[in-house]
Amino acid sequence: KSPAPKETGIVLGGKAARTVEILNEAGDECISIGAATSTKTTEVCDMIGAIAKVDPDKIRLVKQVGSYPRPQSMFDEVAGRVTALGVKSFSRRPMVYDHPCIVIGAGLGGIQTMLYMRAKGRTDFVCLEKLDDFGGHSWIHVANKFTKLQTEKGTYHVDYIDYNAPTPTAFDDVQYKTWPSRDQLLRMFRDDARRHGLYECTRLNVSVEKVRPLPGSKYKYSVQTVPADDPDAPGELLVASTVLAWPGNLCHVNEIVFPGEDEFGGYIEYASFGKMDYGRTMGKEVILYGHGAFTIENVRTLLEHKCKKVYVMCRKRNLCGMKVISWMVGYADMPISGNIVLEGFQKMYDLVGFDVWSAHSVKTDSKRSFAHVSQKTVFGVTDVYFLAGYYGLMEVVVDEIKRLTHHTAHTKKGKKLPCEVILKAVGTVPSFAIDKMLGLQEMHGLWVNGDPSRSVTCNAMYVEARNFGSFSSGPGFASMIPPIVWFVDYPDDYEAVRGNLPINKPGERPGYVPAASHMLPTMTTLGALVPGLQAEMSMMDALKAKKQQSTHSPAKYIAECTREWEAYI
Repeated sequence: KSPAPKETGIVLGGKAARTVEILNEAGDECISIGAATSTKTTEVCDMIGAIAKVDPDKIRLVKQVGSYPRPQSMFDEVAGRVTALGVKSFSRRPMVYDHPCIVIGAGLGGIQTMLYMRAKGRTDFVCLEKLDDFGGHSWIHVANKFTKLQTEKGTYHVDYIDYNAPTPTAFDDVQYKTWPSRDQLLRMFRDDARRHGLYECTRLNVSVEKVRPLPGSKYKYSVQTVPADDPDAPGELLVASTVLAWPGNLCHVNEIVFPGEDEFGGYIEYASFGKMDYGRTMGKEVILYGHGAFTIENVRTLLEHKCKKVYVMCRKRNLCGMKVISWMVGYADMPISGNIVLEGFQKMYDLVGFDVWSAHSVKTDSKRSFAHVSQKTVFGVTDVYFLAGYYGLMEVVVDEIKRLTHHTAHTKKGKKLPCEVILKAVGTVPSFAIDKMLGLQEMHGLWVNGDPSRSVTCNAMYVEARNFGSFSSGPGFASMIPPIVWFVDYPDDYEAVRGNLPINKPGERPGYVPAASHMLPTMTTLGALVPGLQAEMSMMDALKAKKQQSTHSPAKYIAECTREWEAYI
């Protein structure tokens, strides 16, 4: 019986016009690829050689004609089903190590990395987490109890990387809503970690102080740790064969101090790290300083706490998204062009009298045939922002605070805004201590100092795109897992990309936090030069639309958005 073909996700010739099934020499393994009508046997042999680590010149493709096998010549168009003579197996034996693979961080990225490795057959991993439970620093400490996931749950949950796993709807008595709260998210992380047995391979309250390669040793690293809950207690030195770090980049408050804060006589606080007492805003005019994703959330939170009015003050007005557009780009099989996304944005921005095409972050032409969005913050996703602006409960002021006097903010453009509360939503900053901990001098793609056994990954802090496939950070996390695990399994394959990956060095930001100009060529290069990895990356990318479509049907999703909209009215 012929084996069922395993889809690789590989497409030769630029566009898949047909499917080609390829059997190994014994006929007990079969893979499938996408191919153009004109794809030649030489292209297929090169691809097979890269996957199976066989010299392409020693591979011969044979097609079946009636009852007889017929060899294909070098420049024949490849047949729809062929046998690859010279290829014993498409499978490869992963690297076996003497020491465990260490995963740093038990947030979403770290959790999914462990599950992905386990699905690939690797169980020799240990996770080190400085906090006392799963969930990650961003959700445990940076968020507050009013924080919600701004994008849809379908693309943000632990089992997202499992093709067959459904999106959760509840965890015992706790509902996992379409836009789950912080506490619902933490329940999801922890219940799923327990269900997958990750507590047994994770050491909590362990802070990693230093990771360094051991001299004269390959695949051997010293990992110095100390108890996070007692830094003065004796530490422990571990030895690892690989180190995969998910340290996070929302590490510290981005501090800003206004002249005259002592004279203000009102309430001034930062929006993040649970510092804000929202009860003190009731009936008061509030300046919400900043215009990033956390600002957008705080418009909702402040109005829920019945403040009188919100002045969103910012140097530049960044674009934010709305729920139906977030759903749309996640639902689509292919990325949606920026000009179509902005046309959708404009429908909501009309409520607040703002032309999205005039935004500082938008580049286009006279015909608006494209839109390139470039801003240093991700899209905050909300509908309440627009509703509040329409009713005059929120006003955006493009300006800066020059100084403060009693219950008054004086701006650089000469305005005087009466207010009793100033909420600083100026974001968070990554930590240079993470570069020091990892010994990072420069990051090659996703790898510390160009070492395929040491990766460091974190979520994006920007928008830089002409086409949009998702506003959620979930698919972005997932897309980085196949490359880092691939080079754990097949470290020698890194030589195919060595010298071709972009390099990021510490500067204004730590080296482990790259810009968009770093990530796009990184992922493109990996897919182009490592065909087997390209297949796994393609399959991971395809999950986004599948999960969104299976979780959020159009009618159901629009009904939920409508109910929320009407509830706030």
